[in-house]
Amino acid sequence: MLAQVQEIPELPRGPQNVPEPVTNFADQLRSFRLPSQEDLVNHLATLNVIQGILLLAFGLVYLLQGWKIFKILVVVNATVIGALLGSYLGGLVKGPNMPLFGGIGGGLLLGVLAWPLMKYAVSLMGGLAGSFVGFIVWKHAAEAAGRPHLVEYAWAGALVGLILLGMLAFIILKLTVEILTSVQGAMMTVTGIIALLMKHEQISQSFHQALHDHAHLMPLLVSVPAIIGFAIQHTSSSKGKKKPPSG
Repeated sequence: MLAQVQEIPELPRGPQNVPEPVTNFADQLRSFRLPSQEDLVNHLATLNVIQGILLLAFGLVYLLQGWKIFKILVVVNATVIGALLGSYLGGLVKGPNMPLFGGIGGGLLLGVLAWPLMKYAVSLMGGLAGSFVGFIVWKHAAEAAGRPHLVEYAWAGALVGLILLGMLAFIILKLTVEILTSVQGAMMTVTGIIALLMKHEQISQSFHQALHDHAHLMPLLVSVPAIIGFAIQHTSSSKGKKKPPSG
């Protein structure tokens, strides 16, 4: 008598009970891409004059006075991040005005926690700034070297920047703050200036053409004032640090 052959059930290839929000978030990470230069400029063109002036003014404060008032600036950053996260999470909850309530609660929570946990807050924000810079440097370096297949590994540059600046805050707090505020201040200053220039039709057309012809124009516009701001902050903070003994 021939033995009956039983069909072996197919084994599951992966976790089957992963919550939908987790899979959605993972899909968003895998499909993440930075907006192009044209997308950024088109968004800045929608800002009004007051918003452009505010971006420029706050950007100059971050760029030139970052180390002197870094605690206030870090609390402001934490409040804005908390408001954005709270508004997003509040939008996931059904109810009237939940994004508003979530934004207010998130902003107050992270803003209050940032003051006693200042070094951790600087480490987190420095890591975020480092990941952004690492992603941009890797992406544009790969494109400039003629290796477009390496662009998909730009996350490695972001990871290096995240670890480097995130850990640096616990070793050299002053240097991390100067890098963080210089990069953020340069971005805010440049975007504020661009938002104001986009109000002039001829300048807007010329700038769009320049962005189309030069793929690395925007990183260059941000990196130059960031380096200048870092040099100014580092020089001014080093003055009078060690005074010679009198007599």
